Amino acid sequence: MTAALKLHHARLARWILIPLAAAAGIGLAVPAGASSSIHAAGTLANVVSLADSGTYSVCALLSSGTVDCWGQNTYGELGNGTTTSSDVPVAVLGLSGAKAIAGDENGGGFCAVLSTGHLKCWGQNTYGELGAGTTAATSTVPVAVKNISTATAVFGSYHGFCALLSTRHVDCWGYGGSGQLGNGSFANSNVPVAVRNISNATTVTGGYETFCARLSTSHVDCWGYGTFGQLGNGSLTSSDVPVPVKNISTATALAQSGVNSDDVSSVCALLASGTADCWGFNQYGELGNGTTTTSDVPVAVLGVSGAKAVTGDYNGSGFCVVLSTGHMKCWGDNFYGELGAGTTAATSTVPVPVKNISTATAVFGGQAAFCTRLSTRHVDCWGSGATGQLGDGSVQSSNVPVPVQAAS
Repeated sequence: MTAALKLHHARLARWILIPLAAAAGIGLAVPAGASSSIHAAGTLANVVSLADSGTYSVCALLSSGTVDCWGQNTYGELGNGTTTSSDVPVAVLGLSGAKAIAGDENGGGFCAVLSTGHLKCWGQNTYGELGAGTTAATSTVPVAVKNISTATAVFGSYHGFCALLSTRHVDCWGYGGSGQLGNGSFANSNVPVAVRNISNATTVTGGYETFCARLSTSHVDCWGYGTFGQLGNGSLTSSDVPVPVKNISTATALAQSGVNSDDVSSVCALLASGTADCWGFNQYGELGNGTTTTSDVPVAVLGVSGAKAVTGDYNGSGFCVVLSTGHMKCWGDNFYGELGAGTTAATSTVPVPVKNISTATAVFGGQAAFCTRLSTRHVDCWGSGATGQLGDGSVQSSNVPVPVQAAS
């Protein structure tokens, strides 16, 4: 990456985890290499999951079924009826019974799956990413997605979303310029359209204009932007319908990482063996195989065993896994300390241990940063913090995990 692009990368990375940490209860002003803070009464302990949007906003799904968001609010992505940004969590209006959330990876909005199987979305709508059938530019409060009543999960990409349905089909909406709606078209859609030839999906992951689905057979299909091999099918061509990833037959989980300023992404699959395979862009070592060579077919990540969860970051370029021991490993870009290893190395092409984490149960990627949910349901974050996204009110990054503080 050129110096100019790296600087752009830096600016893009600043917003997501500081607010994330704020709502999750993290203290960011921890010197590099210092141990993580004790999770005292002032730290957030009821987070079910986290999601980020590419305009530097973060939302937390709480055990109450409500959602709190914080960060930038240019497009109404905080969902509280305003366009005023907030460095502390604010409640999303008109949401109850939420059971899953996702953010638009390079737009400015979020979607939530409700306990009824319906969805609501809020924020930017430039390409119809609210799925509401409208041409309104934004919505500062959640609006209902049309024609979906059996959603079980939702996943974000570049100005768009896909929903996994109880039938194991997948519907997508929003920007379709690289074929990422999967319906045989390169057109946008402001209402959900069915992804072709997918009837047995168990999960989906979204990246830069690319989606991939794990199937009930444990194979993986991908569709959308493929110029850097991120479809994993041995080609560098985009596809407006799903294509099978080569040599993957035991996938248990999927994740994508990308650099939106470079229009690139990579995909990793956890395998039943507890190992991981990755494919796509590899300038920062995000394939974890000891090289920086891009691959259009899956390659094995080195030094990972017992992996049970995986995520990628955005406007960084790397991945982290949770191991069966509760420890974690990360690899790829480390410009902001997003490997959590306490080092200042620019990258790592192989996985390295995250410091001071031994009870991780899940991991979430943000803008050049990561957060992990611990067995106590507290949250620790690390990486870019230049705009406070690690959550302690500071503007410092951290190359080791720090605890997110409760909202004031």
